[in-house]
Amino acid sequence: MNVAILEPYSNKKLNFDKAIDAHLRNSITISKYLNCDLLCVEQDFIKALDKSYDVLILGYASHYAPFQLIKKLQEKNPNARKIVLSNEYNIASSIGGFKPYTIIANYEKLSSSKSVIKQHFLNLNLLLAKTPNKIINKKYDCIYFGTFRVNRSIYFKEYLKDNIYLSTSPKNFKKFKHIGCSPKYIDKLNWETNKETLNLFKYQLYIEDTHTHTNFNNLANRYYEAGFCNNVVFFDSNCRFTIEKSELNYYKEQVEFYIVNNYKELQEKIKECNKDFGKHLAIQKSWRMSEQLNRDNMLKELKNIIYNEQK
Repeated sequence: MNVAILEPYSNKKLNFDKAIDAHLRNSITISKYLNCDLLCVEQDFIKALDKSYDVLILGYASHYAPFQLIKKLQEKNPNARKIVLSNEYNIASSIGGFKPYTIIANYEKLSSSKSVIKQHFLNLNLLLAKTPNKIINKKYDCIYFGTFRVNRSIYFKEYLKDNIYLSTSPKNFKKFKHIGCSPKYIDKLNWETNKETLNLFKYQLYIEDTHTHTNFNNLANRYYEAGFCNNVVFFDSNCRFTIEKSELNYYKEQVEFYIVNNYKELQEKIKECNKDFGKHLAIQKSWRMSEQLNRDNMLKELKNIIYNEQK
């Protein structure tokens, strides 16, 4: 069975080792696991027109996508089953004509789109879980990273100040400043394997959209990135619903210490953890004992959906 993953970008040469976007890193991982084609830049799509595919998987729809080539690819493979990957509750990528499709989602909420034939719920964020890097000298305390999200504004204002580092694109700085955030601003993180900027930090702050407080999404990519970058994670108290429905529920008595209600409490717990960082890292590593097994099982289920499910 021939499978292609569509992850369209602008017509540039991509360095997969330095990929930043989680959806691209997900698609790279899946393509390696399935040993299938990964179509990113224009030249990839041109070459793909000489092949036939049984399954087309849409990982992400960039504004820079070569839409005409993608249209030709679909026309050349009219009977190919279509699958959309969605690791964000508010983002299910679409490209003209890419329907009907099966959606593999990282969240429980069912899609209301009439184009969806079937929806599967999988923890796609486990794709980024991997063996921890070697622990290096931790130069900094706590970081939050990511783009500006309106549904997190209330938490940004509470936590992103003074001693907290914020990593985001410089174009987002003014959005955070506009709502009163005053953290230590730094540019986007580097995700090159074993050279990840996140390795330099002891702690990571986990907050989520208000929507997710009552609509279950699996633990975000940042939780698994914290795992291989040896971060201790602090969770905003509004994330309890997610914690209780995730694999962390089994450890909820231990997790309780790492739940914080505000900036002041976060700083107090950082100060406490700094007395023995190794101890707290070891506690959180113990929560991840089954992580690779969970990842392997998820990949097997993903493969079964892609290869064996009928239209």
